[in-house]
Amino acid sequence: MQVHWKIALIAMFCSNTVVQAEQGENKVRTDRYTLVTAEARDDQKAPLKSIVNLSLGKDVFSVGDALREVLKGSGYRWQSPDGQDQLLNTLPLPSVIRELGPVSLGDALQTIAGEAWQLRSDTLHRVIWFDVKDTKQPFSSQE
Repeated sequence: MQVHWKIALIAMFCSNTVVQAEQGENKVRTDRYTLVTAEARDDQKAPLKSIVNLSLGKDVFSVGDALREVLKGSGYRWQSPDGQDQLLNTLPLPSVIRELGPVSLGDALQTIAGEAWQLRSDTLHRVIWFDVKDTKQPFSSQE
């Protein structure tokens, strides 16, 4: 009888040690054999880094329409500080971009805007906008 009592005492001590180690590492036991980390994922901490798959419908005609569609549910909004995004807003959406991903949200936005634009973001206000890149290359119709 004393042997069973000692084994039970040792088992209780070991289980308490495991629970204490789990608490120090932000681990939570979700069932008998599963431990999970109790913290937000990287994509939850930085939504522009979240991975998305895009399939834009036929009702999305312009780059501006596509940007607004992609930003839905992200918590971010598109706002131009000086109105220069009006050109970008009206550009036709290339059909090759209608299906995109898996790719980060930030990369998707940059791809939709195109090479001539640079994605900028304000994480405090969750706002994105685009600046025109300084290409300094003459226009060539042979590319």
